[in-house]
Amino acid sequence: MLVGLSAVVIGVCALGVSLYETKLMREEQRAAVLPLIELARSHYTDSVDGDMSKWRLSLHAENVGIGPARVRDFIVTVDGNPYPTWGSAMRELLGKDINVSYGRSSISGRTIPAERQVTMFDLSNTDLAADIIDNFDRLEFEACFCSVFDECWTTSFSTFGVSQPVEQCVATDSSFTE
Repeated sequence: MLVGLSAVVIGVCALGVSLYETKLMREEQRAAVLPLIELARSHYTDSVDGDMSKWRLSLHAENVGIGPARVRDFIVTVDGNPYPTWGSAMRELLGKDINVSYGRSSISGRTIPAERQVTMFDLSNTDLAADIIDNFDRLEFEACFCSVFDECWTTSFSTFGVSQPVEQCVATDSSFTE
């Protein structure tokens, strides 16, 4: 009877160790594909004298994590109000109903591989760059992204790459459409 009881105790211990090792392996798998999106801006000038009329401006999303990031939602706001396109957001930011020329790459619905950068917005009218830069504190953009294991986070330009976990990423009426 003592031998039988010892076998049961050893079997339960072995099961516990096995479950613990399985949990550690799952955590390791998640960590091996963890994405991390950073939203940033770049502004620079091509001129020697720093002439503000020649400044260039671009906005980027970069996956600095080690796994792919699936961007499921993206929101751009000016003064807390959402805008569906870069053009409408920039017109509001400038307070002018003008044509804003820019290049863009879609980010919503896109999978960004690890160590890749996407230029979401690249201003073509360099004469507007100084005004946009001066008002940049009124502009916010936020991405909601998920890993291959459907673990999701949000990050925004103002949080400097710090992501907050969320249950899921769902597009809303406020979502960016470009």
